[in-house]
Amino acid sequence: MSTDVRAARAGRRLGAPYELLLFAFVVSGLGNWIYRLALPLMVFELTGSALNTAVVYALEYAPLLLLSLPGGVMADRFERRRILVMGDLTATVLAGVLALVVTSGSSSVLLVYLAAFLLACVEPLYYPAFQGMVPDLVRDRDLERANAWMQMGDNVMSLAGPAVGGVLIAALGYKGAVWADAGTFAVSALAIVAIRSRSKPPAVEAEPARRDMLGEVRDGLVHIVRDNRPLLSGAVLFALANLGTWLVQANLVYYLSDYHAMSPTLIGVVFAAQGAGAVLGAAVCPWLSRRFAPGRVVIAGTVLAGAGIVLLIPLRGVVGISLLWALIYGIGTVNMVSWFVLRQRTVPARLLGRVVATTRMIAFMSIPVASVLGGVLEQQWHNMYLIIAIAGALRLLVGLASLLSPLNSAAGRRDPDS
Repeated sequence: MSTDVRAARAGRRLGAPYELLLFAFVVSGLGNWIYRLALPLMVFELTGSALNTAVVYALEYAPLLLLSLPGGVMADRFERRRILVMGDLTATVLAGVLALVVTSGSSSVLLVYLAAFLLACVEPLYYPAFQGMVPDLVRDRDLERANAWMQMGDNVMSLAGPAVGGVLIAALGYKGAVWADAGTFAVSALAIVAIRSRSKPPAVEAEPARRDMLGEVRDGLVHIVRDNRPLLSGAVLFALANLGTWLVQANLVYYLSDYHAMSPTLIGVVFAAQGAGAVLGAAVCPWLSRRFAPGRVVIAGTVLAGAGIVLLIPLRGVVGISLLWALIYGIGTVNMVSWFVLRQRTVPARLLGRVVATTRMIAFMSIPVASVLGGVLEQQWHNMYLIIAIAGALRLLVGLASLLSPLNSAAGRRDPDS
């Protein structure tokens, strides 16, 4: 093999430390999907109640709102690599204890609820450190590719994770599935331990006096509200866009089965298209980043996705709906990657964990509201087409209004000389 070929291949790689982080992220993501499938099914089998089963999902959202800000402070106080290892080891122990409980034959729903809540507590403490570690492991000019691969892995796991979980439950039962779940987190921890690159806690470099947690949270909020208006505009955009998206997403299975009489197999095809669209979206991110600022990509993507949701109304066949849904999810991946890059390039390292946690909490707060609202509106109106039109129009208007916001700036655009 020639020296030029080897150099070209090396240039395409993002380095062993990043690849280990990506592997850990995908494996731990698989673990998250296994328990998110297994625990609701366990509760439904124990109680036969749809309401009791829904409580599991509510418990999985609560920690995101409760612990995101403390997770951001931790990511800026302590070495992020250690936080990730501790998070995975904690999830390993929790899943292992749950496996022991299941193995013992316990039928306590309260213990399953507790396990769902505690396992979900790990993620908001883990995620800010993970996002903050990416810029430590790759060059600035490679941030788009690094984030694109991460987002692609996340979308692939959202597609494959439930399928793998279902196979494990069918083959090994809940006991075996939960033991396998514990194993995924242990493997992720080992991968992160193998990352040789380490960094000092970012806060140590620029904040000589450590403050109380509320003071540190306030610093992150001040940066967003006063010093980095593009991020504030973007967080609000994502919150409103998620409100529109989840009016449809939460009812998608119902819409496809009731309005279009699709079988579970055909519905699976539509959901599989999400993953395919996400992969294609991740592939175009580096090309877009060389031409446009990330905030402007987010605005354009929001407008296009809004128009795409409206176009769902006249479509009837599985092929057309799948292609359109793949396009919408591809645009969503482009938006997320551009958003990650904007944060990583415009936020000081000492604040990155707190800013990631705060903007993420703002953006996600509307999802449970939209999920419930979509179900209530369908129950009252019995008209999913009207709900889809409202959802698409909301995203479209939010994107157009953002043209007048600080998000529509050159902030975060890559230096061509870097």
